[in-house]
Amino acid sequence: MQMPKIEINGETYVLESEIKPLTSFDTDHIIVIAQRGWIFEGHKDKTITEKIRLLNANVVRSWSNGRGIGGLVKSEYKDDYKLDPVGVVEFAPEGVIATIGIEW
Repeated sequence: MQMPKIEINGETYVLESEIKPLTSFDTDHIIVIAQRGWIFEGHKDKTITEKIRLLNANVVRSWSNGRGIGGLVKSEYKDDYKLDPVGVVEFAPEGVIATIGIEW
């Protein structure tokens, strides 16, 4: 079934209730440790294979809980980290040092 659409001044619109959220695609929630010390958290778009694309991504700016980056894996420690939203981020495979699965 197609979403209902309306066109106004040459722009096509759909109902907000019909839009699929970015994280409802085929994704895994991960941390990416990238070159030059960058750390991101987001939802890996598994439909892309030639690079890593994170949807709804955040830069992990800082933390002071003594748990290191691995503490972000658990939802109960999420608020101990400063996350800056950046949206969609893409990485060439050679720019990624490691990925870690997130439980939340």
